[in-house]
Amino acid sequence: MGRRFRAALLALLVLQLTGVNALVAPDCPLGLLGGFHEGKQALLMCGNNLPDDPAVVWFVLAHESAHVMQLCNGGNLMPAALLSREMEATCQQDPNPFHELQLYHSSQHHVEAEARLIQALPAEQVVALFEKHCAKRLSP
Repeated sequence: MGRRFRAALLALLVLQLTGVNALVAPDCPLGLLGGFHEGKQALLMCGNNLPDDPAVVWFVLAHESAHVMQLCNGGNLMPAALLSREMEATCQQDPNPFHELQLYHSSQHHVEAEARLIQALPAEQVVALFEKHCAKRLSP
């Protein structure tokens, strides 16, 4: 079992322990790989659109878990100036990693940019960030 697959399983378990429902939908709209609904505290993985590739599943889970971290944190995970620096550094390696932000309302750009930065981190760092921001919500 690969490291990312184990991390994905661990993340799903931790999500359940925080009170966030982790769901796999068989009928998402074409192109949608996952989502997080803050009001319902539900993380959705789109089983009908996700390829049978643990790396892609982890990528989507890490992204959606970032939104759970934002919920646990009560808002953004990093101040705007730090986010801007991190985005600039990322753009030096990949010229267009944030192109999908245009699909979102401008009020969502900060949280979506954070999620894109987090999804690119190694699994161990994502899990550590999740523990840092959501530790208070973990059930005993």
